[in-house]
Amino acid sequence: MVKKLWVKMFGGFSASYGDEVLTFGRQKDSKFRQLFQILMTRPGQGFDKSDIAKSLYGWDEVEDTNASLNNTIFRLRKYLETSPLPPGEYLQLSEGVLRFDGGEIEVESDVWSFECAAQEFEKEQDKGRKAELCKKSWELYQGEFLPWLSSEQWVIEKSRNYQKLYFRMLEYLLRVLKEESDYRGIESIAARAAEIYPYEGWEIWQIESMMALERYKEAEEAYRKTVTDMQKTGGLLSKRQQERFRKLGDKMRQPEGTAEDINKCLMEPAPGQGAYACTLMSFLDCFRILKRVIDRGGNLFSLILCTILDTSGQPANDQEYCTKQGEKLCASFRAHMRRGDVYTKYSENQYLLLCIGAEKDNITDIGTRIDIDFRKRCGGRSGIRCQLLDDGNIW
Repeated sequence: MVKKLWVKMFGGFSASYGDEVLTFGRQKDSKFRQLFQILMTRPGQGFDKSDIAKSLYGWDEVEDTNASLNNTIFRLRKYLETSPLPPGEYLQLSEGVLRFDGGEIEVESDVWSFECAAQEFEKEQDKGRKAELCKKSWELYQGEFLPWLSSEQWVIEKSRNYQKLYFRMLEYLLRVLKEESDYRGIESIAARAAEIYPYEGWEIWQIESMMALERYKEAEEAYRKTVTDMQKTGGLLSKRQQERFRKLGDKMRQPEGTAEDINKCLMEPAPGQGAYACTLMSFLDCFRILKRVIDRGGNLFSLILCTILDTSGQPANDQEYCTKQGEKLCASFRAHMRRGDVYTKYSENQYLLLCIGAEKDNITDIGTRIDIDFRKRCGGRSGIRCQLLDDGNIW
């Protein structure tokens, strides 16, 4: 069996020659390892040294990037000499262009195979062949590009491009499979996509396929799990996906049950303290029902928008920061709001709070109470801005 150099970069990084593994040392973000990874995005193709230097040192304080890159190339050459690969001049540098030349060794990377399939997909006219290319790309795309290096700018840019191609090809493949009524294929493909990118709408494809296969109980369980997970993590769907998900929920049906079964289904499984957390879609239903109740002279309510601020007092926009602070804000809702109040995540830095029975004059006190508790949880380094959106009479 002919050995080949196989490099995997979707969902993690590994490089092997036959049964032997190329380790590249313990430091996962070393520059010479990253240089190898850059070259493996298009093995055999040339890369301008200035572009490589920008990718590796663009955000670092390096006085002479060219000298640093030359040193990195030297280190990679030395490593390859001691690696499981047979002796050879793998790094070819000519007129400022660097490329990895496998010589007589076959070199393959999942990323380059994926990109080639995507390029062929764009040019191909035959529907069947396009679907085959999509299936191949789905098999290759085992996860995000180099997740351990997700903070590196060159990885961010590459990952964004690969994700865009993946979404485009996956949508095409799922539409073709739906036309062919291949619901088992849809379920399998959408399930993996949902694992990699939750709340991007792939769960909808998965649940719809279960219903088409008349596996209603499994479909309902998957639907409930998705709703629960979104509630816990604050996952967001686009407006189009929300509408599709809502219609999917309308199709869910329970088998005929006794009064006891129905009561059990309606009751909250484990009632918690403080405000009730729900998805944005459920929150919209709560709000719209309350608006109707108000029209009939029912209880008062107030709708409050809580915006997470950064350390400078401006609306926060860093996703990781917003996620961590959002968890603390939700804890404040549970600690200081009543069990009859409801909250949800609207955007990365915004939360909606529905206070039942709260009058407009009490909103300032409510906001202050939440802000004080939130600041304590953040060590005084953050805060929130509360804004009254509706006191039951505005809209």
